Amino acid sequence: MKKIIYTLLAVSIIFFACQNNSNITTPTSGTSGCNDIIAINYNPNDTINSGCVYGLIGGTWTKDYEQYDIHMVVTSGGVVIDSASWTQMITHPDSMVAYKGKFCDNGIFVSWDSDNIMVDSGIWLQMGNTLTIITDTVTVQDIISITQTNGILEGPSWTESWNDTTLEIDAAMLLTRDPNGFTSNNTNQRKVNTSWINKRELMNIIKR
Repeated sequence: MKKIIYTLLAVSIIFFACQNNSNITTPTSGTSGCNDIIAINYNPNDTINSGCVYGLIGGTWTKDYEQYDIHMVVTSGGVVIDSASWTQMITHPDSMVAYKGKFCDNGIFVSWDSDNIMVDSGIWLQMGNTLTIITDTVTVQDIISITQTNGILEGPSWTESWNDTTLEIDAAMLLTRDPNGFTSNNTNQRKVNTSWINKRELMNIIKR
């Protein structure tokens, strides 16, 4: 799937079980390197940021939009009678149930909806550039880029079929990181059948 240049936005999140690693310190002495505490190569002795490397841990993430590249094939009696391809964008927070999320350093993943109610929790694993989130469902995504403020995740890909129509779908999402985090008073409220990727909402939009 083609890589897209995304428009960057910024919003906020945090989870009570995760430590707030958001402060940037500036020691009085040291060397050039990385003194951003949310960076992978953070060194408290560094005084000048020159080459910080970032991962998913640190701060909290908000999903700005989801992008779905869709290829539709319609058949009749096994013969293709129509086909089409298009891109579906989902930008409204209420259409992205798992709208906010946090990747904790103890391997816990937590997400909230647009009303700041926790909707899902589970575990996350990263092997190379492959991210796996295990909650009620399993979501596998490729990490395209991670910076201090933004992230691009690509995937999953899947197929939906009904009657004589088949859809092949490739997903991607743009995230922004808030290093100061997000606090919710509703962390004990949990809905069911939620996911970091809201396939049900996508299908509802397509079938309208």
